[in-house]
Amino acid sequence: MMMKLLLVVFAMLCLVACSDDNKVPEGEHVWKEQTEMIDKAKDIEALINQSAQQQRELIEQKTQ
Repeated sequence: MMMKLLLVVFAMLCLVACSDDNKVPEGEHVWKEQTEMIDKAKDIEALINQSAQQQRELIEQKTQ
């Protein structure tokens, strides 16, 4: 009797564990937040590089 009960409980746990209730909405993926942060970092990097280039040009103009 106890063995049958354990078998039924185990089977139910397996079924519940395999359900697809936690699907990710279409167009989104698991690492969406991380990839958005990487894109922001790339934008900031471009801004910093542009600012550094302007500063170099300004220094170069003052030394001439």
